[in-house]
This record gives sequence, structure tokens and C-alpha cells, in this order.
Amino acid sequence: MTSFDDSDMKIVTGDFDPQPDQAEESTEATTRLLEQEKKNGNLSKARRLGARMAEEVASIEGYTTAANGAAENPSLLTQRRILLAFAVEVGLDAFLPNNLVAQTAQNVFYDTLHITAPEFYDDLQESGAFSFYYLCVREGRQVEKRVGETFASLCGMKGSESYARMGQELYTRFIGRVKRLTGGEQFAFVDEGSC
Repeated sequence: MTSFDDSDMKIVTGDFDPQPDQAEESTEATTRLLEQEKKNGNLSKARRLGARMAEEVASIEGYTTAANGAAENPSLLTQRRILLAFAVEVGLDAFLPNNLVAQTAQNVFYDTLHITAPEFYDDLQESGAFSFYYLCVREGRQVEKRVGETFASLCGMKGSESYARMGQELYTRFIGRVKRLTGGEQFAFVDEGSC
């Protein structure tokens, strides 16, 4: 039988004040943030922005003169839309006041796509393209160029300068579009710690 030495144990007296549960604190902070974002109008603006971005992505046509259009490459339309959906996701994360507002806009974006462009929504769900694009963003160097090269590869045109340039231009232009539309909504930026 082993002997147990409890000489290094501390005795808790009746004045013990338990620390609040961190999960409970986090839930309370999220609830306060949610209420704040409802009050200042950010959530309704985020919903409107998400729906608008979905309409724009769904309305993109497949033809471009730079790559001779969809006649040359039947995957071009889908890959263009996937790249634009990725740009929307990255842009909403970058330009909206906080994760709660960004997530609201993204949810409405995908819900709207599901309704207005169900075939594309299914393609998007089955595609692994976002993983490849996120690798470019996380690397942090020459993001636009690498996104363009990844776009070319996903279109089955690895090494094609015209496809890489098209992907780079699409990404850059649409990130700029998200930024302009986000700015136009005039979101309220408040320090999350003040909730």
C-alpha cells in the first residue's frame, strides 16, 4: 500500500470565492455584443449586405475575353463564382466591425445563394477550392498573385498567365467591391471590450 503525503495541499476556508465560469462570461459577453449590434443597426446592415453580395455573385456570367469565355472552359463560370464567394467571405471578415457581424452577413450570403442559385450553392459546398485559396491568404505573401495562380489551376489551366491574371483581377476587384459596399453601409465600429 502506498502512503499519500498531503502536506502540500491547501486548505480552503469558508471565505472561498469561486471564479466565474469562463464559458458563462463568454456567453454573457456575446449576448451583450448581440444586443449592442442589434441596437446600432449593424445586424440589419449585415443581413442586407450579405443578400446583396449573394445577388452579385449569382449574377456573374461566364464569358470573358481574357480567356475566350465559357465556350473554351466549361468550369470557368463555376470557378469564377467560387472565387468571388471566397472574396466575399474574406472581405466580410476584413471590413466588418467584428466576427458576430461578419458571421451574420456570411450566413445571409450563403442562405441567399442557396435560394437564388441552388446549383451554384451545391457546387460551392462540394468544392474544396476555399481550402486552396485560404492557403494563399494565410501565407500572407503575394496573396493576389497566388490566388490568381490557384484560380488558373482550379480551372484546369495551371501555368496559364491569362487565367492567373483573370483570377488575380477578379479577386482584387471583388475584395474592393466588398470594401466599398461595406463602407457604404456605414457600420458602427465599437470596441468589443466595452460591451
